[in-house]
Amino acid sequence: MIKDRGNIKWASMMMPEHLDLLRECKEVYTAQPRELTEWELEELQQTIDIAYHQQQDLQLNVWNDGKIMHWTGIIHAINLSTNELLLETLLTTRRVPIHHIQSAQLEADYYD
Repeated sequence: MIKDRGNIKWASMMMPEHLDLLRECKEVYTAQPRELTEWELEELQQTIDIAYHQQQDLQLNVWNDGKIMHWTGIIHAINLSTNELLLETLLTTRRVPIHHIQSAQLEADYYD
């Protein structure tokens, strides 16, 4: 029976810089989302309100499965009972949990 030692067998061929980068990558994917301050939460709420009422494009940075995802779209609805936004992107409609949103920014209007 062959005993596979996983990544240990490759460690002797890797440079220390490579090992450091692999450790950093592992930390990034296992890190928790940062806690937003009161000021950031207030700014986030105002940006979402403006985007929803004026039906403007919004870019959201959302914590999803251990990494930050960047989604752009129009907020179709805000469901306060489940704390979710319905974000219509070009291809799909996404349910975005409000507590996973890290930042929001209105898309610039280039037609003015």
